[in-house]
Amino acid sequence: MLPLKLRILLLTAIFLSNLVSVFASDSIIPKQEFGLEEGLLPEDIATYPELKTWAIYQSYELEPDAPHLGLQDYICRMVPETGLHFLLEKSVVSKSTVYLYLDITRYRPLKGSKFKPRKLNILVNGRPKLSIYADRNQSFPNPVEISLEPSEYPDGKIYVDLVPSNNSLGRFWGVWDAFVLENRLTRED
Repeated sequence: MLPLKLRILLLTAIFLSNLVSVFASDSIIPKQEFGLEEGLLPEDIATYPELKTWAIYQSYELEPDAPHLGLQDYICRMVPETGLHFLLEKSVVSKSTVYLYLDITRYRPLKGSKFKPRKLNILVNGRPKLSIYADRNQSFPNPVEISLEPSEYPDGKIYVDLVPSNNSLGRFWGVWDAFVLENRLTRED
């Protein structure tokens, strides 16, 4: 049995290491936990194997969930034809530009597939910020990066709207991960 002082020291070290990791993870990456939302329809959430199977039947190749910052869980929140609205919160510590990142589902058409052009409009706090396109010859960089000035999220709330174009029938678009960083994402992240 360990002496009392050693047990107290070990318990204190464990407690402090857990406390530091909680504060570190909360301050760096506010993440949208799509898989934990209540009241979703089964078609609102898809896993990598489900989407990969769908893509094979369409003669597409699916790009997997990216491993950025250890967020790779292979669970995707699908974007309905009517769009998707969600909230990310960022504590307003500094008055500098922050970066919103969206890891969007991306498909590559295989030979002989019918791949019609599609567009996804991205709005932040009600303002259009970016439109991304997918067609046979072009795609978009993933994750999608959107810079936000402090005046665009004065209370720390970042409402994101993803609105597919009118010709996007079904649930083609999806979001693997959504997060906000104070510094740009690097290749190592």
